[in-house]
Amino acid sequence: MQNSIKLSLISVALLSQVNASEVHSVKDMFTDGKTSGQIRLGYYNSNPDAIGKTQSVTAIGGQLKFESASFNGMSAGVAMYTSQNIDALSGEENDGKFSDYLTSSEKSYTELAEAYLNYSVDNFNIRIGRQLIDTPLADSDDVYMTPNTFEAVVASYALKDLGLTFIGANLQRMQGGDADYLNVTNNSWMDTGDNGTNMLAILYANDAIEVGAWYYDVDKSAKAIYVDATANFEIAKNNVLALSAQYLDESEENNSAIDGTIAGMMLEVSLDKLTASIAYNTIDVDATKEIFEGFGGGCSYTNMETTTAGTLNTDSDAYLISLSYDIAKLNIFTSYGEFKADYSANGHLTELDAGVSYSFNDETQVSFVYVNVDDKLATDSGADEIKLFANYTF
Repeated sequence: MQNSIKLSLISVALLSQVNASEVHSVKDMFTDGKTSGQIRLGYYNSNPDAIGKTQSVTAIGGQLKFESASFNGMSAGVAMYTSQNIDALSGEENDGKFSDYLTSSEKSYTELAEAYLNYSVDNFNIRIGRQLIDTPLADSDDVYMTPNTFEAVVASYALKDLGLTFIGANLQRMQGGDADYLNVTNNSWMDTGDNGTNMLAILYANDAIEVGAWYYDVDKSAKAIYVDATANFEIAKNNVLALSAQYLDESEENNSAIDGTIAGMMLEVSLDKLTASIAYNTIDVDATKEIFEGFGGGCSYTNMETTTAGTLNTDSDAYLISLSYDIAKLNIFTSYGEFKADYSANGHLTELDAGVSYSFNDETQVSFVYVNVDDKLATDSGADEIKLFANYTF
């Protein structure tokens, strides 16, 4: 659930990306198409206070994708996602020691997760079908075995000389770890509102400033406005300071009880191989309401591996400090966050994340993360977690 201060630019890239090369016939669309994918081995171990026993799962899975070349601006793509439990390396389900974090309640899933048509001409692009999307309140959140994807229509228009991008979309359904893979045998796709979610956005970027404004209408549930801005300052060669601010305002529809605000700031300093950041979010929610953090990992600056800015679901403050250091192909990182309700009896959590990742080359990477959530009020909200992934991308 880790966030990124570069979210606006990431959104532009993933909402309007066109990887297909132009060819001269329909036949060449397929003969010149590209196959890609990823094989992922994952291990997850959790010792939650609420259950009092260790749960674990080991799985193997990944993605296989084919994307055609482009003919007269038209291209297509399909991708299968899968995750399969390895019983011998997972906790026993009968003993309550199996975790479905990396697979599903059925211990596996296989999905046609991407299947889209794409049309691009000049600065205009439209993609229809199942696709990857990364926006503040709807994102891929690739922290499980496979990312979230959406059934959607997404159109974008870029005025590149002005640094402006306009986006409009309708999101109907999503699948992935954040959709919980409920009843995966028959339906692993979750509706994004009774009749979907409409989204509009205006983004601006130049070498020093990134600004994004997003509007979401989750049918019969909520309307949301999200804005963020980042200013980048080069303080020396390879040394950059970035100052970011964000604001989310939500209002309920049809007595959904979704109503509240999240505001935040973040300061990040990159000094050659060392990156350090501090972040703050304040959350305002009425006693009978709740915050909707989106279809995916959420966008708040203080979001961590497990805890998010809105976890306490009450008036609260969240603080985060993070450090990351690169040594050759090795990255060492750690974060500490505190999440405290304004009225202390409503909740007080801290989280420590620490880990390493190593890239053998452009294709192969391994990562290890340790997570400790400490429930200061002893209400069984704490846990210790271990996450281990090995990826091979082709």
